[in-house]
Amino acid sequence: MKARNKHLLQCLACLTIALAYFFLSYTPLQTELHLRPEWTCDILKTPEAAMQEALLPFKLGNKGGYFTHSGKVVTIADIPYKATFSKDFYALYSEDSKDIQVSRPNGSNAFMIYSPGFPFIQEDRVFVFAPGGSTIAFVNNSTGSVESEWEYAAPITAFNSSPKGSVVGYADGQLTIFDQFGKKKNELAPGGSDYPVILGADISQEGNYFACVSGLDPQRFVLYRDEGNYTKIIYHEFLKVNLTRQTKVYFSKNDRYVYFDSIDALGIVDTESGKAAHIPLSGTILDIQESPVDKSVFVLSRYQQKYYTITILEDCVKKIGQFSFEADAAFILADGNTLFVVKENKISRLSISKS
Repeated sequence: MKARNKHLLQCLACLTIALAYFFLSYTPLQTELHLRPEWTCDILKTPEAAMQEALLPFKLGNKGGYFTHSGKVVTIADIPYKATFSKDFYALYSEDSKDIQVSRPNGSNAFMIYSPGFPFIQEDRVFVFAPGGSTIAFVNNSTGSVESEWEYAAPITAFNSSPKGSVVGYADGQLTIFDQFGKKKNELAPGGSDYPVILGADISQEGNYFACVSGLDPQRFVLYRDEGNYTKIIYHEFLKVNLTRQTKVYFSKNDRYVYFDSIDALGIVDTESGKAAHIPLSGTILDIQESPVDKSVFVLSRYQQKYYTITILEDCVKKIGQFSFEADAAFILADGNTLFVVKENKISRLSISKS
């Protein structure tokens, strides 16, 4: 009887130790972001009708148009000179356009702009840059009429817009902020360089932050916050090497982060804390797209004209992987839980998931 009780106590002791070890050492399995190929379609195939499907834009080489989540190419257009596409409108134009036809994604006419120049469309926002490169016009997206027009002494070298405003950078280092109606809000010059050109700029979704890469010798990135009566510098960084081309500056959709191209690195600044991080990245940053899945960010960069890399971030700032390919031209677009990669006349759909 004693031996039996002793054996039972030993079993209970082992079980207790095993359970204690399990609970003390247990950690949940880490989840991972997955990209799963769904389909690939040819952009040169005969356009198809799409009933009540969302239309997504693409522009690749001398072709542009719209496709659906299911892989139908609905609109395809030859680009004779240049073109601008968004989810709402598109326009084809020549180097001496006098009147500009703006069309809807399904190919129907939206409105005419009776003003010479080069159109630029972001979402439902329409602009025209006049010949000479120093004048910008804000266009009504219902009638095509010019709502306001601003001319400056120096050529425009950087531009971006958001639902709450736009930012214009000039060759002489001037930076001008407009509200969503084309009214001038602010004007300043970052300065501090021998050659004070603005090479890239962006404005946040709510219009209260704006940022730029400015100057040569030295060159710097500057993040500003609009405080109403004055403008405050939130972050300032001298770049190690001068960029001598137009460069990418991009605010996240929630305005929390701003990204910028710093040769061989992606710069990221937290607008709330003012802290910065740098992720090694080769080549020129062409585009930055976001997905709500795990707050993922996809960065398209190009090296030596034909080598492309898509770098993947989670939580907006943490690099978790990348993949590369060769192409003559490439384009990416994120929409919800889907990433579209366009290259060599092919559109590929990748679903984004976390498991």
